Amino acid sequence: MTATSSESPATPVPYATDGTDYRGAVRYHYALALKRFVKFAAVFTPLWVQLFIWKIEYLLPLAIVGFIGLLVTLILFCSRMFWIRKCSRVLHTYPLAFRTPVEKVDLQPPTTFFLRLGTGDKRDDEARTLRAKKLTGRPGWPADISQGIWFAGDDPFGGAALVPGTGELLFMQPRIRELTAEQRENAGPERIRRARRAGIKRAVNIR
Repeated sequence: MTATSSESPATPVPYATDGTDYRGAVRYHYALALKRFVKFAAVFTPLWVQLFIWKIEYLLPLAIVGFIGLLVTLILFCSRMFWIRKCSRVLHTYPLAFRTPVEKVDLQPPTTFFLRLGTGDKRDDEARTLRAKKLTGRPGWPADISQGIWFAGDDPFGGAALVPGTGELLFMQPRIRELTAEQRENAGPERIRRARRAGIKRAVNIR
């Protein structure tokens, strides 16, 4: 899917999205992940446990559905908590700075996309391309992201971002890390220590 894909609608959030309240954004995403887990667990758990309560054989298919559904729900919950934690570490280590323009490159449904921050030599486009993971789980581009984002991190290593207006958190890292390997190697001990403290020194698998 190309960069012209539709944007996901903005949803009001209970915190400032102007880069002054990243802690509120982290708390909101934690609460959202927990709310979704409870919502689906409340559906699948009774389907699973009723077999042990009633001990009726024909309830086995429903119990299997409930067990699989609960397992998938738990896996998704753990995944969301992992990404929120990654963003939280970055936001506690680096200050947020507004970056614009944001160039949409490509969208990989449902929640992964590629973008570039700022402007540069066209020959460096691939090196400047970042892979971003949207933590809310909403499909599509965050609304109005091309107007700019609040970014915390170090470009060759990656970072985290807060989308103005929507308040969505993004975890970001270079799309092709080999192209920025020299920049990381020459970053100096302080930048490398900071990246390690933020949890972005090494690549993670973004899906």
